[in-house]
Amino acid sequence: MTQRITLNEIYQELQQKPYYKDLGRGATTEEIKHIENTLQVKLPEYYADFLRRFGFMLGDGICINGVCPSELDDYVSLIEFTKDRRNEKFSEEGMQALDSNAVIVQDNGESYVALFCEGHPRAGEVVWRYLSENYVDTRTFESFPQFLTFWLD
Repeated sequence: MTQRITLNEIYQELQQKPYYKDLGRGATTEEIKHIENTLQVKLPEYYADFLRRFGFMLGDGICINGVCPSELDDYVSLIEFTKDRRNEKFSEEGMQALDSNAVIVQDNGESYVALFCEGHPRAGEVVWRYLSENYVDTRTFESFPQFLTFWLD
């Protein structure tokens, strides 16, 4: 019998990672609406809940984009990374550009993780895409919580 782990338990384990950092407060309704309006998406509820709890998350081996102070924009800004991956240069170079109804929840330059938003046929799914694979889906998670379990030791 497989033991199920709750979302709160996942969050508690992730917060124990070395060098853990988050916004120090949850994202506000206004900050989440700003993301949705700027990127023209409706975020899935699991991810919106993550933002309301943490804003973003950094730690040893984990980086989840979200709402962040300006000094961390280069590391965890959901808006900036999503805009970059929607850029036409990726498709011009033969790589799969990010869907317009998706956001980047992680990006390290060699790969990125996209979350499909409400209204997309794959809404709620999370996909990992690697540069070496021309950014095609190389790993798929059914949901944001399933993606989070990947980071548990």
